Amino acid sequence: MNRYGRLVLEHNRTHRPDAYSQIPDPDDFFTEAGETIATAISDLRDQILGQPRTNENLEAYRHRGYQAWSTAEEIVLTDHHLLQPETTETTDEDWDAPELANRYQLLAEINQIINQPL
Repeated sequence: MNRYGRLVLEHNRTHRPDAYSQIPDPDDFFTEAGETIATAISDLRDQILGQPRTNENLEAYRHRGYQAWSTAEEIVLTDHHLLQPETTETTDEDWDAPELANRYQLLAEINQIINQPL
């Protein structure tokens, strides 16, 4: 498993536990996901980098290649569906929870203390 596979695996374990629990073979799934991500990054890097520019030496081209890789990696990882947070449905009941009411009460008390004249 490459580093992208491990990254996605850890993200899903931590931030998408419901989705993670439904994967029958996590090792194979995340190994394949990591390879797919690496390929997408490499392809996008090549598109961003393009051909060497006129009068561009090898060192400058290599440097642009590193920059293109970083940009491609950021774009692919930011948009990848396995690195998105797990969606949860909220209901009106969630907003009426007693703990939320307690927090609002605490915030109101803090605001009163802050707004008291010195």
